Amino acid sequence: MSDAFESLRIKSRADSNLRPLLLGQSISLFGDYVAYVALPLFIVELTGSALDLGLTAASETVPMLFFGIAAGVILDRSAVKRTLIFADLARSTAFALLALAAFTDVATPLMVFATAFVVGSMSSLFDSGLQAYLPLALTEDMLVIANSRLQLIRTLAFTAGAATGGMLFEFAGAGPAFLLNAGTFLVSALYLALVRDVYPRQLGTGQPFLQAVREGLRFLWRDRRLRWATIGAALANLTFAPLEVLLALFGKTELGLSDAGVGWLYALQALIGALAAWVAPWAARRLQLGRMFVVGMVVMGTGWLVAATFTSNFIAVIPTGIALGGVSWINVAVSTLRHRLTPPDKLGRVVSASRTLSWIGIPVGAALGGALGEGIGLVPLFTAASITVIVIGMGLAATPLWTDPVSPTTEGA
Repeated sequence: MSDAFESLRIKSRADSNLRPLLLGQSISLFGDYVAYVALPLFIVELTGSALDLGLTAASETVPMLFFGIAAGVILDRSAVKRTLIFADLARSTAFALLALAAFTDVATPLMVFATAFVVGSMSSLFDSGLQAYLPLALTEDMLVIANSRLQLIRTLAFTAGAATGGMLFEFAGAGPAFLLNAGTFLVSALYLALVRDVYPRQLGTGQPFLQAVREGLRFLWRDRRLRWATIGAALANLTFAPLEVLLALFGKTELGLSDAGVGWLYALQALIGALAAWVAPWAARRLQLGRMFVVGMVVMGTGWLVAATFTSNFIAVIPTGIALGGVSWINVAVSTLRHRLTPPDKLGRVVSASRTLSWIGIPVGAALGGALGEGIGLVPLFTAASITVIVIGMGLAATPLWTDPVSPTTEGA
């Protein structure tokens, strides 16, 4: 009877945790995507340089390379929820200061780069921490549902936030957009405070720091499916980063859109992509997680390739939305793979190591893509990068991701 009561208690608490987790992330991600559109538009307004757009994206993503693996050791040795709240508060402060600079007309590209670096540093800690915290706050059968809903929320927040960001920037300027994002991080911190742990957490041992790092990397590399998912994500990010980073400039120069029009381009792209996130649990059950990852890669590249052929028509939003749907499947698959195959006491290190190695391609691709965009033009860059993603996805079909797939619900660490 006591076991049945304990199971009921765990299920009840996990159910009550899902709502504040999802609501907090809904609001936070909405603010993120307001800034996601406003930040590149602000750079376009300040300098109009594709290289500066690439450097902004690189500034936000390069902290993952510096701090990502170290963040995993910190997460395995600390109270994860408190760390998440700290990261939210730090990001809120950074955007509030940038909003003040925009309001007083003293903002410079260097300030934007610095803000992006601080926010990227805290985001690398928060995003890995959230993935490490989900198995503590939810039951095992809820993980693929939570990852799918988070991805759906991300794409819907992209829709609402991007449209709001574009219109807010055009009619009110950058300051209100950045201030809004600062406020959403505060709301996220408040919702996190409402979540209660479902399972007791075994903290990592007091082993030397470098030894702890090596242990997480060894586990990640020994599992062939985690290894190939990480390699595939790194290669995809290298080629995908320039496409998304330069989309604002693509919209303004190739499609002739206004600032608000660029916001709607992002928004409609995300709305179409949300459909893929909605069916992600169904796809995970039928394809299994590794195959879902591979299919997502091919869909992502194909969508961008078709978009590159519609450079004079707003209809380009449809294939870019399909491409974003492929990204949704990739994210759901790789997040759930980490949860399914990693022991709880190593989860922080493995998630952070996988994310760090996966993100190596983003700052490199963003900076290189910005330079290539100015050198060879946006359309040739989009075409070449899209074909590369398709080839990578097809190559992954020969790896254990396809030949030895993981069930989303029945295979544990």
